[in-house]
Amino acid sequence: MYHNTIVFTKSPLSGFYRYKDEFQIYPMEMPDVPYKKAVRDYPNVLEYFVHDDEQIKITNEEEFADLDELSSLTATTVTKKDRLLSLLTAFTNNRFFVYDAMDGFWALPLQSEKPDEVNKQTSVWCMSVFHFPDLVRPVEIEKFKELTIQRVALKNHRDYYMYEPNLDSDRTKEIVFPSTIDEMFQGYFSLGKETRTVVDSAISYALASVELKDKRKTLSLLASFTSMETMVNLEFKEMKVEQCPTCNQPQYSIARKFRDFLLRYLGDTPANKKKFNAYYSLRSKIVHTGERLKTESLWADVEEDEKHNERIKRIEILQLGKLAIVTWLVMRFRVTQSFQAPVT
Repeated sequence: MYHNTIVFTKSPLSGFYRYKDEFQIYPMEMPDVPYKKAVRDYPNVLEYFVHDDEQIKITNEEEFADLDELSSLTATTVTKKDRLLSLLTAFTNNRFFVYDAMDGFWALPLQSEKPDEVNKQTSVWCMSVFHFPDLVRPVEIEKFKELTIQRVALKNHRDYYMYEPNLDSDRTKEIVFPSTIDEMFQGYFSLGKETRTVVDSAISYALASVELKDKRKTLSLLASFTSMETMVNLEFKEMKVEQCPTCNQPQYSIARKFRDFLLRYLGDTPANKKKFNAYYSLRSKIVHTGERLKTESLWADVEEDEKHNERIKRIEILQLGKLAIVTWLVMRFRVTQSFQAPVT
């Protein structure tokens, strides 16, 4: 079954992206789509296919059969949609999302963007719903829409993640994708059920890191570290850890596995080795002593250069958390295709 729905990004898409007959996403361009210069959530259309083995069956009493069918359809489509949004957020430098609930809240409608006119307006009770009169609600569709717009722009894999990633900080910059995006999806969808469950766990922590990066900075770092460690445990799950006969401690420590995993997939250099060791030490301080980042508070009394250095460190660790997943997927896919080349 084909379905479509409206999803959002914090920056505008540079074009459309389609992965096989699994899904496609493109900017929502209709004459009546509401728009303001101050907009921060850009609407997009996500079209996706639900396979038979992805169907979720909900069964209760026989008298509620019609309701069960509707619940099963809702659970199936929402689960597939959420998975695709999670993958897009984990694989790119941007957040892909929908509004979580229709809870109400007070808001000031921007009927005018002139400050003196805005100050004359009154707050109204709002619902977090994207709507305009001629909007056709998400429905089951027969096939993906044929698009004439350009494809989303691509950027070199390593540069994409480590060279001035936007991370939705500049809403005027269009969203581009890494050059290896197809291989990431191919690697993910080729995973067995058990392995995919572990990778999904790593992705969920990577998402938490993205969502918390500006609100709970220390927790965001911990989420990134947890995402990386989930991939580390997956990589070394077959390794038998032997105990030291003298001190009875594991001879292959967690810290060493963490460092070796990152060196293997992200680059084995002396500089990286030093950096990964330092980052694991930071992780240990946070976990074992409760230490927080110095810039955790909004108005932290910290020198500007220290603020800058900590911000760079936070971004780099967040990106390493993503790279731990995506590079593992790409390398795994290339090995299965008997083509083992460096990820560039």
